[in-house]
Amino acid sequence: MTKNPLSIFSLIKTYKKEYISGDLSAGFATGVLLIPQGMAYAVIAGLPVQYGLYASLIAPLLYFLFGTSKKLIIGPAALDSMLLASGMLGLGILTTSPDYVNTILVVVFLSGLFQIVAGYLRLGFIANFFSAPLLKGFTTAAALLIAFSQLKNIFRITPKSSQYLHEEILSYFSQVSAVHWVSAAIGIGTILMILILKKTKFRKLGTPIVVILGIVMSIFFDFESEGIEVVGNIPSGLPTFILPDFTAVDYSDVIPLALVVAIIGFTVSNSIIKSIDDPKQPIDPNREFVALGLANSLGALFGGYQASSSFSRTAINASSGANTRASNLVSTVMIALVLLFFTDLFYYLPKPILGAIIIAATPSLLSFSYFKKYFFLKKREFCVMLITFLTTMEMGVIVGLLTGVSVSMAVFMYHTLYPHIAILGKIEGTKIHRNILRFATAKEREGTMIVRVDAPLYFSNIKYVLETINRWASERDDLHSVVIKAESINYIDVTALNELELQIDKFNDRGIKVYFATVVGPVRDLLFKMNIVQKLGGRQLFVNLYDVMKFLDDEENFSYKNKKIANQSV
Repeated sequence: MTKNPLSIFSLIKTYKKEYISGDLSAGFATGVLLIPQGMAYAVIAGLPVQYGLYASLIAPLLYFLFGTSKKLIIGPAALDSMLLASGMLGLGILTTSPDYVNTILVVVFLSGLFQIVAGYLRLGFIANFFSAPLLKGFTTAAALLIAFSQLKNIFRITPKSSQYLHEEILSYFSQVSAVHWVSAAIGIGTILMILILKKTKFRKLGTPIVVILGIVMSIFFDFESEGIEVVGNIPSGLPTFILPDFTAVDYSDVIPLALVVAIIGFTVSNSIIKSIDDPKQPIDPNREFVALGLANSLGALFGGYQASSSFSRTAINASSGANTRASNLVSTVMIALVLLFFTDLFYYLPKPILGAIIIAATPSLLSFSYFKKYFFLKKREFCVMLITFLTTMEMGVIVGLLTGVSVSMAVFMYHTLYPHIAILGKIEGTKIHRNILRFATAKEREGTMIVRVDAPLYFSNIKYVLETINRWASERDDLHSVVIKAESINYIDVTALNELELQIDKFNDRGIKVYFATVVGPVRDLLFKMNIVQKLGGRQLFVNLYDVMKFLDDEENFSYKNKKIANQSV
């Protein structure tokens, strides 16, 4: 990526008057939602709520300056917050530790730095390594863990911290007698209220409504004196420049966490962009990588923690009429006003309501319907999703994600090592050849075996492919011709070429001729360079199976009109 990352100038040049009303309304709608969500997601990360507001202030502003998506809204996200909290627990750093906040800010700074470097190195394709089953299993489990993590705020109990879910569940059950039932009633009532409001015309204002009601009731009924925990003091004023203590962390611990957070944050944002932006104006993922990285690395210097996008806020932004990313600037102004003038009011916001807001937001991350879909569609993909889900639930988001990636790669390797191969037969009354196992009317030609290999040929799979062809050949009497239908072989490496040449020699020694049809250009070039074509039946390649069959019918009188096309090479 060579372009200047500061994209605000191109936005100013193309901005129109008619965009203002849409961007204002969308920015206001998302800003109203971002205020309580920013505080709530900071709680998930184990941070004081002001850090969520700082992230909600700085990240959208920086994305406004450097981003490219018209409708993406940047800010704290539940998944990123959970990744940070889980990672910190894995490092053995508790929220009560004096190093907790500093370590998170260092992780976020490094995460942003990695995103910037990845963008300039054009590594945006990294997002493609996370398959849909992996992401669905991971985000579903993460959503449940996020909701589960807020039960302590709903019931006002402190479970034993553990990396294993079953231990935390047992800890909750052991403290049932300590539940603060008034807090529980407020939390459960808030969840129900948000869910009900989502089904009305006030669905976009559900969260702000419960926050306002919660603050008013907390002041009027003095919730704090009743033992209901409230947010407490929030420093007033805009954040100032804070340089994290980079010497106080163990980089062998924080770098892996920063890498995971960087990749997942970008992957989620990239998938949201693909779902909401105009496909006629595609976004450069590498520029987005840089923009997100700048938002995080520079944001960390002002107390902001990890920022990416969320489906709910971006969907509201788009549906509220956003025309450009200037809506991010509007939400930034709203957060600034809260920090300057209204932090005293948020002192009274009950923590059960913050927990309820988080729990009510998690259904958008759930993908249980996909479990059934993948089970019937593709069993191996279902296994990837299920294993990722179960390991994430029990062992946390970091272990779950790494396990999911490992299982996905194992499935990919399996498909690479054991590609699909089919024997083709001619469907009666046509010139069409199809898989004999799928079409009952597809009949093999006597003495001829037509094989289709549906994969590139590598050092890793050529043995399996040739062993399979050999096994099938040995099962057929009076075999004199093996035809390889090769349009699906779009790549072949040197190892595979050598093995293929040896196999052709073995077939020739047995009086079996080998023919290739529908060979793609790059593979065709290599077959000629290795002089393999000279060892084939007819000493040539064929454009299609029909030409091969005509050649086998009458080799002496065969007139090949397509010879130049079939045997073109560079």
